[in-house]
Amino acid sequence: MSAQPTVIQIVGYADSGKTTLLCALVRHLTSLGMTVATLKHHGHPPDATEREGTATLDLPDKDTALHLAAGAVGTGASSAAVSAVWTPGEASLEELAKRLPPADLILAEGFKRSPYAKWVLLRETRDVVLLDALINVIGVSASFPFSHPILPVVDRNEIGRIAALALAAVRMPL
Repeated sequence: MSAQPTVIQIVGYADSGKTTLLCALVRHLTSLGMTVATLKHHGHPPDATEREGTATLDLPDKDTALHLAAGAVGTGASSAAVSAVWTPGEASLEELAKRLPPADLILAEGFKRSPYAKWVLLRETRDVVLLDALINVIGVSASFPFSHPILPVVDRNEIGRIAALALAAVRMPL
């Protein structure tokens, strides 16, 4: 893969619906003929298996398996203990992206500190502080009544609208 494809991040706190939205976007975009790859940041503290040098990043019903089942052409994951490509330590989004099969777009779940365009999920009103902590926010979906003076706020179930707004924000045709 010579040039890295466009990256759109799906970010939010735990249990905000990131995997559900990402998988819905993969299904929607692939139904339109796009190839989509995915990446997952496993930001939780290492469990006992990871401390022992094994990982639970890609088992049935884990996020990466769900990404593939949704139609991603490839996926990668990284945690503090191990990366999906089984290199020591945590890999950056950019390092993982270079190892994916060619794709039109990469949807990345998490990696809050990376510089790419971000769609933010807000589960509770106290999560709104996340918007001030992030850069390159392009839109928001909230599980409570919410409006923003600048950013589009879209119901998380309006997948086509989220996809269109996200792609327009990164200047990528639908």
